[in-house]
Amino acid sequence: MTNAYGSNHDDAIRAAADKLEDAAQDVRSGAKRTAKSAKKAAVAASGALAEAATTLARDTRVLVEEKVGKAKATAEVQYDRLKKQAKVRAGEADVFVHDRPYAALAIAAFAGFLIGHIITSAKSNVVYLRDDR
Repeated sequence: MTNAYGSNHDDAIRAAADKLEDAAQDVRSGAKRTAKSAKKAAVAASGALAEAATTLARDTRVLVEEKVGKAKATAEVQYDRLKKQAKVRAGEADVFVHDRPYAALAIAAFAGFLIGHIITSAKSNVVYLRDDR
């Protein structure tokens, strides 16, 4: 079909459709290039993130090992001090028992009675009733 200017509408429509298809193809290729670029950037960022996490874990481990080492050394010093103190107290108790055997016996009996009373009173909720038959 020819218009008043002598051009064919069908050819113009085909040409416009071809231009539109070329533009769509260009958009698709640009989107693919952008997606590939974004994927590469994401992979690079994940690698950097993994490296940062590894470094953080290594630094944390070193810090924790230092703290544990200090705590262990402090515990060993305290243990040795308490061990010496226990030996001194045991020696004092031995001297006391030999010097005053009856006092030591009375203290031990009272401590046993007190501990027995505490243990049995904690467990005993029994109420005794008298049978008047």
